[in-house]
Order: sequence, then structure tokens, then C-alpha cells
Amino acid sequence: MAENGQTPEEKQPENVSVLRNALEMQAKAAHEAEMKERARQEAFNEAQYQAREEYAKTLQEEKVELIRMKQGEEFDEELVYGQPEEEKQYTFSEKLGNWLYHSKWWLGLAAFAVFLIGFLVYDYVTRVDPDIRILLLSEHPELYAHSPELDTMLSGLTEDFNSDGRSLAQSVYVPISKDTMENAGSYTATYNSQLMIQFQTDTCMLVIADPAAEEYLQPDIMFVDLKALYPGCKYIDGYKLMIGETDLAAQLNMTEPFKEGAYLALRVAQENMNTLEEMQEAQDRAKAVLDKLIPMLHDK
Repeated sequence: MAENGQTPEEKQPENVSVLRNALEMQAKAAHEAEMKERARQEAFNEAQYQAREEYAKTLQEEKVELIRMKQGEEFDEELVYGQPEEEKQYTFSEKLGNWLYHSKWWLGLAAFAVFLIGFLVYDYVTRVDPDIRILLLSEHPELYAHSPELDTMLSGLTEDFNSDGRSLAQSVYVPISKDTMENAGSYTATYNSQLMIQFQTDTCMLVIADPAAEEYLQPDIMFVDLKALYPGCKYIDGYKLMIGETDLAAQLNMTEPFKEGAYLALRVAQENMNTLEEMQEAQDRAKAVLDKLIPMLHDK
């Protein structure tokens, strides 16, 4: 006997009946879904048809009214000209949003202009221009590393020539040698341009150079004869103040001496990109610093 006292033969009709009921319910649900979709599609098609009919009717009425208008008869102005659109009332936030949307490019340009003007004003107000600059033409990493110490020393010897409330000196490093001026790839043109610009302006009237840099200069006509200005200074040889013979490197805390033959020179005032008067004023400021520097130098 099987479970519940039924044989497999007696239980089979019940299983078949359950399966048939499930299939019938599934088929019924599918049929109902299909009928709903058909009804929806028919309603949609009917709405489309009515819309087309209404549109065709409106066109026909408009044609009739246009004919009446052309014949000088009374006609329906709403059909010919259309109904006047009601002016939409916008809220303040909607008006503001609409204005911002249509003005975004102008606002962006205005914001950039305000930022740029603000930056330039801030830079102008806060910037402190050096009162004097010194040009370092000696390719000497140790000198470059201690250029801040040189700036500090010369700042203490410099007057407030530009009347900005602060005395400031600044060094400009352009390493000049055969390698940098001829074999430095793309940097060669940069170094040559920097050298030309520096000697065309009154920016740097004091120069530190060495024999390697002299090959790219004309020192005899570029530099002042310092011996004539300081006849009693034993470190001067013509236009050269031989800083390698002094304790200047020690005063700058340099761990290596200056390159062999390094010297400090004063440029001649010549009219170039600046007027002769401007060049002379720049030379006078540089000489005033040199007047105070030379007494500070001693044997190394």
C-alpha cells in the first residue's frame, strides 16, 4: 500500500487534475493579458484616428475661413490667426534661473576678468621689486646654491632706491660656458637669449663672471675700468675685482671656492633698450653698492 492507503494507480488521476488546472489558469491569465493589450492598442489607435480626424477637420475649417477672409466676408479670427497665447507668469526663482542660464557665458567671462584684475592688483600691491640685481654668469652650482646669502649681503648694502619701503637685492643666474652656450640642446638658445637680454637692459649692472664666460662677452667694452675708480684696492685688475683672492666665498658660507679667475665687474652705461640716462642711473646705484662691498673684502 502507498502513503494514505492509495495505490499509485489511484493517485495518478489527482496529479493529472492538478497539472491541468495549473495549465488552464496559466492559459487564462495569458488570454486576459492579451485581451488587455488588444484593448489598449485599440484605444490608442482610436485616439490616433480621432486626433487625425480632428486635425483634418480643423484644417478644413481654416481653409473655409481663409476663403471667407479673402472674399471680404466675416470669418473666425481664432481659426485663421490662432488663439492668443496666454502670457506665462514666472516666479522670481524661475526668472533668476532663466537669466543665469542665458547669461552663463557672459558671467563666466566677467568672473574671469574680476579674478584677473584682482590678481594683478594683489600682485602689484604686495610685490617688492629689487632695488638692485647682480648677474651671475659663472657656471658654478656652489655659487648658485649660495646666491640667497649673496642676496642678503647685498640687500644690507643697498638703499631703498625704488622707495617701496624695503631694500632688496636679487641675483640672476645664467650659467655661461662652452657646454651651456653650444652643447645644451634646446637650452642653448635660451641661455643665449637670456645673455643678450640682460646686456640690452639696465636690470643687472653688477656681474660675476669667469674666463669661460668671457668667450661670449666683450669685457673690454662692456665693463668699467675699476682700477681708475678704486686705485687703492689690491684685488682689482683693470675691470676685474678678483673675488677669488678675497674671503667673499667664506662670507657666503660656500664650501667650495669661486672658479679660477672669477671676478666681479661693473657694466658700462650704454644706450640700448633703456635710455642712456636710465642706464647711468642704474650704474650709479650699482657703484653705490660696490663702494660699500669693497671695504668688506679681505684676504682669504
